[in-house]
Amino acid sequence: MDSTWIELLSQIFEVCIVPLLGILTTFLVSFIKTKKEEVLNKISADKTEEQKKTLEKYLNLVETTVVDCVQATNQTYVETLKAEGSFDAEAQKVAFNKTLESVLSILSDDAKEYLTEIFGDLNTYLTNLIESKVNTSKK
Repeated sequence: MDSTWIELLSQIFEVCIVPLLGILTTFLVSFIKTKKEEVLNKISADKTEEQKKTLEKYLNLVETTVVDCVQATNQTYVETLKAEGSFDAEAQKVAFNKTLESVLSILSDDAKEYLTEIFGDLNTYLTNLIESKVNTSKK
């Protein structure tokens, strides 16, 4: 291919594909949020009011904790690397692991047990939640 074709493909990518990725990401976040609400409604359907309050308490706690840890990692680690132009795939993994470790260190043992009982695999739930919050914070 000559440089004209490469330039044309580059422009098509920039004009068409990049905005579509943003739209797809927004759709995916919305889909996950809807599914989360469905699961929560299903989980809480057979719960007493006290159990529903406990569920809501822990879900709010974990969501707030994840948001705070994502923001802290972004402020103390990611922004510095981005300014240096060295925020690559490896640095993204490190940032994710820092965030996950922070969340797990903040959550009490009771919270971890309760969330594991509700969601099964706590690490998978936290991974998805962290990725969602990172994506939301980018916007």
